[in-house]
Amino acid sequence: MKHNGFFHLRSRPIFKSILFLLLISYTSALYAQSLPDFSGVWIQDNVKSDDFYKSFDVKFTITQTPQSIKITETFYDKSGNEITTQNKSLIPDGKEISKEEQGGINKESARWSSDKKSLEAKSTRTVGNDIYGSTTTYSLSENGLVLTVQTTDINPFGPSVKQIFNKKQ
Repeated sequence: MKHNGFFHLRSRPIFKSILFLLLISYTSALYAQSLPDFSGVWIQDNVKSDDFYKSFDVKFTITQTPQSIKITETFYDKSGNEITTQNKSLIPDGKEISKEEQGGINKESARWSSDKKSLEAKSTRTVGNDIYGSTTTYSLSENGLVLTVQTTDINPFGPSVKQIFNKKQ
């Protein structure tokens, strides 16, 4: 029996190798989407943000590497005096990190959304039978100049707060 055309090529090792390489290249291209870069200094827009933090001026300073995102959140009173600073370090690999502290268990995780356009961080604290915490989603505008931070309490009756930040130029 004589093999002709396409069916003959399928039995050749070189054809199978080329097909395999094309398949690998295509799948890699799908996953090679660039991640948003949250790095910079961000100032809360009190007009566009929810009322929850409007009595403060809030500044985020974000440093981002491929492996981690460090966020320094500073609150100021309306006179410009610093009230408090909180530091967060997020590792966006989806793994949950658990620590026992001050009579409770803290759990944190962060992961990129499936479309790679936003970052979701979850933080919970368990003390006895009580669990409380929040989920925070960070996303950038198309031009990279507006950061939206949506924080939702894990309790369905808890608050949900949206903060809008403008990138400091």
